[in-house]
Amino acid sequence: MEVHTVNKIRIPDKRQFLILIPFALFYTAAGMFGALEKAASLGILHNLVRGALWMAGSYAALIGLCLLLSNRVVIAAKIPFISRLPERKRREGKWYIYVLFAAVCLMGSLPYYLMYYPTWLNNDAVWQIEQALGWTAGSNHHPYFHTLILKALFMTGYRLSGSYTGGAAFYTFCQVLVMAMVFAFFLYQLYVKGTRIAWLALAVLFYAFLPMNALLTICMGKDEFFTAALLFFMWMTAEYDLDAPPDEGEAAGPGSDADMRPGAALCKHSAGRWTAYFTAGFLLCVLRSNGIFIYAGTVIILLIVKMKKRHFPCRTFLCAAAVILCYLLYHGPVLQALHVEPPDTIEGLTMPTQHILCAYLKGGELTEEEVAMIDSVVPAEEVGEYYNPWLFDIVKNFIRSDGNQQVIADHKWEYFKLWFRAGLRNPLQYVVAEVRQTAGYWAYDVKDYEYVYGEYYMVDNPFGITTQRKIFTYDAELALHDFLMGCQDLYNKVWSLGLTTWLMVFTMAYTVYRRRSIMIHVPFIMLLITLMLATPVYNEFRYTYGLFAALPMLLSDCFTEGDGRGLWTDRCGNHAAETHK
Repeated sequence: MEVHTVNKIRIPDKRQFLILIPFALFYTAAGMFGALEKAASLGILHNLVRGALWMAGSYAALIGLCLLLSNRVVIAAKIPFISRLPERKRREGKWYIYVLFAAVCLMGSLPYYLMYYPTWLNNDAVWQIEQALGWTAGSNHHPYFHTLILKALFMTGYRLSGSYTGGAAFYTFCQVLVMAMVFAFFLYQLYVKGTRIAWLALAVLFYAFLPMNALLTICMGKDEFFTAALLFFMWMTAEYDLDAPPDEGEAAGPGSDADMRPGAALCKHSAGRWTAYFTAGFLLCVLRSNGIFIYAGTVIILLIVKMKKRHFPCRTFLCAAAVILCYLLYHGPVLQALHVEPPDTIEGLTMPTQHILCAYLKGGELTEEEVAMIDSVVPAEEVGEYYNPWLFDIVKNFIRSDGNQQVIADHKWEYFKLWFRAGLRNPLQYVVAEVRQTAGYWAYDVKDYEYVYGEYYMVDNPFGITTQRKIFTYDAELALHDFLMGCQDLYNKVWSLGLTTWLMVFTMAYTVYRRRSIMIHVPFIMLLITLMLATPVYNEFRYTYGLFAALPMLLSDCFTEGDGRGLWTDRCGNHAAETHK
């Protein structure tokens, strides 16, 4: 355990100097590849110098920030105003505190809901409503599990009101309510942990009054429910240990610090832990097409970490196996029984297609046989007119309308070999294609304006659903529109998805620097990996909204000071303790 010496600066040890090198390499690669066009116009020597400067600057910044943050208690003790602040202590949790947080979050979203009543409707939701009404065949292109949720809520609203507008309004209000309760849950965790009032107030502002939270919440789509599942999965992965004795949290007795720990009551009951972890994992898997990969990757890392510390974690393994088994049963027999069509072949082939097309169209070396294989899928002479290195949807829709994706489905192995062989001969084109298709998620600065929520207004639809403003005046709607566009412009000037990733990587670097568990970060690492492998759009806010929504918890866990406890625990009843030489 660490022995605190409040008047002595702690110098990084050898391990801490070395552990930051991989993170500095990430920032170097992100900085260099993020300015790919600039790098292409410079010579090799110039790029080597730029890379060396990026590496030196990133490493120096990491060392400096980690040194400063790890000694902030010592530094704060020397500042009169800060040193007189009360010590951070755990607070007693009360049910009405949670209700208060939920009410504040709900009130933050209600003005947007009433202004744009009944919802913001996009084309994806139109297709899902058509499936819910039986106007078109069920499809798992958008997760059908979410379509079932949408159907249940939409049809309930329709029966209560007698109109499709009422159905959309009921679904949207339920979504607003659910997300208010989810955000309130995490604010409550910050509260009982003893988070200082200033940071807690910022977290409340973030969840309750940040426009992008409210506007994504009133948009009919899968993103909010998936985000809720992802946040809870993150929390349970870092908080609960299914292999810990169920009475471990009771050892200190009622009313103790362990008993007041967030989630302590649930930790005392093995069945509660199993149910909570299974539910969060299963919902994560079925509410987004990449959810199963996020779940499986996180569980594999979790099992490896547990096996390094003690014997094989049977309960964690069995619970994970149950989640995956139920997922396979749902995606197999259940969806077949419901006559749900699977996504088409090309939907999941963003990166291989972009790699090959970049090699074909941008000066790569392909044989006549390989070009013929491309031509059998999509007209090779015409595909250049549709190719966009940042947006795969244009080529994807062209293949659907004028191509033959069934050829790939019938000859999977041959097309895998085409992708592999072409990549060996054209690595530069593959790298360029990968960078341009994914840069928005990891580069600090990107070339195009990012529409955070501006594309989600009411679209034309066959249901007769139109915006029916409630309470507010038309002038108020115009003023709110100007405010929202101003917020979106401000976001583009000061923030980006890449900056969100950079901040997460720094919190992970500081967590490793302080010898704490990084399990809270792993689901978001897996999220970013899945986007690197399959994102159809290079810079879509809603695809990494879960990471953005987790920032208050990631920062709180990273910067929690005192006894070495993070916001989350490594195991139920046993908090992670940092050790220093």
